[in-house]
Order: sequence, then structure tokens, then C-alpha cells
Amino acid sequence: MIDSPIHIRLQQEHFESEVQQAMLSILVSADFIKRKQLAVCGLKNLTHSQYNILRILKGKPAGYCRKEIIERMVEKAPDVTRLIDGLVSEKLAERVSSETDKRMSLTRITEKGINLLSELHEPMQLLAQEMNEIFSKHDLHMITELCGRIITHEMKAEGEQS
Repeated sequence: MIDSPIHIRLQQEHFESEVQQAMLSILVSADFIKRKQLAVCGLKNLTHSQYNILRILKGKPAGYCRKEIIERMVEKAPDVTRLIDGLVSEKLAERVSSETDKRMSLTRITEKGINLLSELHEPMQLLAQEMNEIFSKHDLHMITELCGRIITHEMKAEGEQS
């Protein structure tokens, strides 16, 4: 019997378990949000990952090394060097030598990159408003807490691997 939005959306009567149903609900919801963000990024010919990198770089004007960028990314991307190369070629970011270690290069956001983020701010805020219409403040805190458990589990698992 189809009785919940995930049943209806996937046109599936039964799931193997409540865990499977919950995981699929998270994935379908995340896909919806990501597609909305991709549409905004597409307005400026950016990928979601490039937008994420620009947001990271904006947080530290002196710049980050590649490893630090990777650690801060929302979605782990194997091709961060290529993504950065694309931002550099569009003059949205630049590479500079580290003042403390000349062998290391840092990537930092340019004025053009900051301006691009400013142009995308309002459309991204419209997406946030859409989420505010769906959820109460309590809901948002609960979502953050529940997802936080998954994130904590991931960080512990990654810590055990290193």
C-alpha cells in the first residue's frame, strides 16, 4: 500500500526496511535540493562543486591549499585540481605561492569570483526561502541534528581509516 511521499515518488509499495525507506527519502530530497542549486549555478556556467569551492575560498581571502579545500567541500570530488583549473582559467580564482612554504601553492578567490558569488546570492536565497516555507524552525533543527548523526559517523569512519 502506497502511503507516504517516498512511496508515491518512487512508485514503490514496500521497502526492504525502514532504514532503506529513510535512506531513499534522504537521497531523493538531497537530489531535489541539488537540482535546484545546479539550476542557479547554471545561470553563471558553474558546476555545483565550483560554486562550493568559491564559497570556501571566500571564507579565507589569503587562500587555501588543495587539501584544505577538499576537506571543506560538501561533496568529495576526485577532480579538485581540474575544478580549480577551471576557476583559474575563468579568472574567478588564482594560484599564489604560500608565504610560509614556497613549494606549496594556495588558491584564492579573485574580485571577479566575489562578484559572481554576489550575483548568485539572491537566487540561492530564494531557494532558502522555499525551504523555509516547507519547514518550521524546529524541523530545521531536527533535520540538522539527524543529518549530524550521519556526518559524525562518516567522520569517525574516516578517522579509523587514516
